[in-house]
Amino acid sequence: MKEIQIIIENLKKASELGIKTALATVANVYGSSYRRTGARMLIREDGYWFGSVSGGCLEGDVIDKAKDVIKSGKVQLFKYDTRQNAKNAFGMGYGCNGLLEILIEPIEYDENNQSLSMLNLLLEEQQIQGLSTVFYTEDDEIAVLGERFHSGGTSFISDTKMANMIENDLKTAIKANETISKTYKIGNKKIKVLHEVFQPKLNILIYGAVFHVVPFIRISNELGYNVHVTDSFEPIQPVWNFPNSEEINIINEKEVNKLIEKAPNLAVVFLTHNFFYIKEELPKVLKSDSPYVGILGSRKKTQKILKEAEVNESNFTPGELAKIHFPIGLDIGANTPEEIALSIIAEIRAFYSNKTGEPLNKFDGKIHNKNMEIV
Repeated sequence: MKEIQIIIENLKKASELGIKTALATVANVYGSSYRRTGARMLIREDGYWFGSVSGGCLEGDVIDKAKDVIKSGKVQLFKYDTRQNAKNAFGMGYGCNGLLEILIEPIEYDENNQSLSMLNLLLEEQQIQGLSTVFYTEDDEIAVLGERFHSGGTSFISDTKMANMIENDLKTAIKANETISKTYKIGNKKIKVLHEVFQPKLNILIYGAVFHVVPFIRISNELGYNVHVTDSFEPIQPVWNFPNSEEINIINEKEVNKLIEKAPNLAVVFLTHNFFYIKEELPKVLKSDSPYVGILGSRKKTQKILKEAEVNESNFTPGELAKIHFPIGLDIGANTPEEIALSIIAEIRAFYSNKTGEPLNKFDGKIHNKNMEIV
């Protein structure tokens, strides 16, 4: 989501300067690629760009093609074959070793622009959502290149029958939480559509305005996560006593309760060293819908807290008890506040992505799910 936000912000700036722009989207991938489907890149006619569609090997050519698209005003699809046996320059020495289809379209910062309106919808929605994009068509009467359908019901698909099929398949993709490309055959005409799934922004509620919070907020902001900090106002070292504390905005109990009740994708992290504060607040968050509750500190200290707070099989369900993560974080040898923050955020990311957090070199198969179609 952060990439989309950056694209919209820079689209607005370009518009204010009178600079025309194009949007490039990775619509399909077969084989390996540094960026996967849905990766986006905003290109200005003066050559400046934001976002990326690869690890750097394709951006130069995409910029050149985007300039042509801006001049023509027409949406176009381009194929890049970076496999070693490919009979083109992109198959000679590039590390991607895959075939990519990239949709490039003119885009304006205008409320009537279809592409912009769909990107704005993605930022506004706070629940899981989907976006379908037509990236190949053999019949403009059925579907036009670049037309889109949003899971909320907003549609620019020309043909009603086509729109219904796209809507059903987008629902299936959302249910499976998988971004996929699909080919449709209407009569003897072929239509290709990218179905993207977007999870709501990750929300992290931190108990304890300790010095670990500042790097935690900075790293999370860089990733586009929402961080909320609360405290009992009885810390060992008051929040105003350590450097950069002005970056912390502490929310009150009422705001905390609202967050616990309504915020999607909420991870709760106890960074506080206040034993009684954890003991008081922990039962409340375990009873909430938040699936992740992490506690910073030694195993012995946390076990003592759980015992005194009567967090056991008698008072909580197995599912509620399974939410607790302690000691919190991945084993990366963290020691400094910055390293500890990185360790915790990495574990939270792995948890919500349903990943193990293991080194990739331990994988026997592919890193990414093979859910794209060969084109």
